[in-house]
Amino acid sequence: MISKLRRAQDIRLGIRAQLLLSQAMGQIIPIAAIPFLTRLLNPEQMGHYQIALSIALVALPFAVFQADIFVPVAHDADEVRALVRRALLTTLMVGSIATSVAALLPNGGGLEVAVTTAVLLAILTLISVSNAVLIRKNDMTRLVHRNMLGGAFVAIFQTMFAIFNPTAISLGFGMLLGRALCQILLKSKKSCESHSNITDVPKGFWRVLSGAGANALGTFASQMPMLLVAPIYGPAAAGYLGLGQRVVGAPAGLIGQGINQIIVADSSAIIRKGEAKLWTGLRRQFFILIFLSLVAAMAIAIIIPPLTPLIFGAPWAPAGKYMLILALPMCLQLVAIPMVSLMAMLGMQKTMLATQIFRIVCIFGCIFAGGHFAFAMPLTVTLISAVWTLAYAATIGLALLGLRKYDRQERKA
Repeated sequence: MISKLRRAQDIRLGIRAQLLLSQAMGQIIPIAAIPFLTRLLNPEQMGHYQIALSIALVALPFAVFQADIFVPVAHDADEVRALVRRALLTTLMVGSIATSVAALLPNGGGLEVAVTTAVLLAILTLISVSNAVLIRKNDMTRLVHRNMLGGAFVAIFQTMFAIFNPTAISLGFGMLLGRALCQILLKSKKSCESHSNITDVPKGFWRVLSGAGANALGTFASQMPMLLVAPIYGPAAAGYLGLGQRVVGAPAGLIGQGINQIIVADSSAIIRKGEAKLWTGLRRQFFILIFLSLVAAMAIAIIIPPLTPLIFGAPWAPAGKYMLILALPMCLQLVAIPMVSLMAMLGMQKTMLATQIFRIVCIFGCIFAGGHFAFAMPLTVTLISAVWTLAYAATIGLALLGLRKYDRQERKA
């Protein structure tokens, strides 16, 4: 009996490691293709693609409408299908709005950006929902393969399309074909087994809308500083901040989604069984994530800033100070991202929305104060970093309270 338990634990640990590795590889391969794409597309076309991607990412939470959260804890296959159909319907509705916004943006690329936005939103929705279905089926091996091969297929098809037609639309359709082919080749053969837990995850319309709004505002809040510092400190300053944010956000970018998949898979399994051990079951992962985020923040703060001129070139040396300032909050995302998913599962969408609104107001206040009182940009970024750190800490703390509350309620049930 003990040997069987140990073997099962070893299998679970192996799957977790594979998820993290596959997610990292799935992110690294498209990044490795960027030098080829930048030589094939001019800056204007790459700019159109980035604009479309930003619009699609902000619209994605409304398009998915938290199906990625509710599918893993769905009671049976019928509920899974209902959630998927709802996600498809909301994607069509939100997609029409997002493409209209993209088309009407001044100097934004017009029809090209609109078409690219529609394609990217469709494929991002497909990825989110299909991954959630795999988690519900407990087909983690298939999820590992999709994580890794999906990034490779996207990089290959985007490069091929860009060779023959170097436009933003080509990159969008390259991503669509790569991900669609990955879905077809790695289709899961498992089914969704029904579970007997009578406790239902709150899925009311306004609650779900609040959660989608919170996720969209969270995405916007991450992009907000770069958009608002340019008018005050100039486009070069925004470039330094953007580079700094992207570098220090690399740990979350590379393995954040893999960590989120692990936490969602573990927590949804506990919720489906109706066990009163959500906190005790996730406690070990939580402390590991805290440790990893702090280690990553220290390593980035110590190693990367002095090497910035060597890695990115002398003109980018000022970005090093922003990497140092943003290291802690960017690495805390490793913990905060899965906590947001847990809060949605526990029906805490309104709390999520209030937290994100407060975060955006504070960020806007920091940037406004920086411009009004003529703060040096490092001071303004330090204030923004403090706001991000407090917001992530609040998110983590509120999620932990929600976990404990869930366990108490299940013990009473």
